[in-house]
Amino acid sequence: MRKFTTLLISFLFATSLFAAKPKPAPVNEDAFLVQKEISIWPTDQGFNSDVTVYSCQAVRLDKNWFLTSAHCVYSACGTRPCTVDILLAESAGLLARAKVNHSTTSQSVFIYRGFFPGQNRISGMDVALIKLDPKKAEYSYVNLEDGEPITREEFQTKLRFDSEAQAQLNAKGVRLLSVANMPTIQLKPQIVVPKMMAGVLSYLPSPSPEVYYVQDLQHFIVPGFGVRQGNSGGGVFTRSGDLAGIVSSLLYNKDGTASFHDADGRTVLTLKNAKDLFMFTGFNGTTLNFIRTKVPNLRTVSVLPDFAVKSDKKFDSIVKAEEETSMQF
Repeated sequence: MRKFTTLLISFLFATSLFAAKPKPAPVNEDAFLVQKEISIWPTDQGFNSDVTVYSCQAVRLDKNWFLTSAHCVYSACGTRPCTVDILLAESAGLLARAKVNHSTTSQSVFIYRGFFPGQNRISGMDVALIKLDPKKAEYSYVNLEDGEPITREEFQTKLRFDSEAQAQLNAKGVRLLSVANMPTIQLKPQIVVPKMMAGVLSYLPSPSPEVYYVQDLQHFIVPGFGVRQGNSGGGVFTRSGDLAGIVSSLLYNKDGTASFHDADGRTVLTLKNAKDLFMFTGFNGTTLNFIRTKVPNLRTVSVLPDFAVKSDKKFDSIVKAEEETSMQF
């Protein structure tokens, strides 16, 4: 009887340990309200029904600055005037937009100079900034109860009774996790990729803890979990709301591989099954310096030691493990 009791106690102890396994931290959904839906098009095609409109996401760093991916704005803004429409807030009753006009004489869109379209560059350069100058921006407001445009004064009056629109409109500022001069590291907190569409927030939490910043690649890499077109330029957050990176693009070959190139266009690394992976641009030294030149009050914190641990894994072994894990989802 004693032997059975001991085994039973051991079983119960083991069960309690299993049951006591810590649950993931709650997702701070309010932190994701800094993410905004943006649309970009060449200004000279504004009255053309065949105009190409690029739909992306952006993160509001402060009152006047939005962070997005360079590939979102390059085609429309890289060499010509463009228009960026930012959906600032959309609730059940109110809608507020800001239209930003960019030209060589009145710059509002700033693309990282090292970014080169049509290639996967070896370092994280897929970043751009959008300046919202309240004196130059064109604001528009709509009362969604009847779909009619309203004045700024009418909007402000109705805004006092619309907490949802207030929360979206006032959301700004986020802390960036710096990977400047970092070795290969594994991120400790789970990442979450939100998306704001027509005022509705949705998000995808990565089911895998295998989130690496690979020094050789200068990118974050994680098994794919459904992040696809439409998330570009949006944030990659921790569950608590710190910004780990920006959703960037990855150009695939027909066979599913993706090659990475250095500044001279030479192939440095090739991923075999790139479509099974999610990769995003982190804030290394080059991207952070670029952002700081425009946003001097930028809030940053080093990813080590609180948010990551150093890893001795080599690039090939990380990619192999990521690809194997991705197949399980």
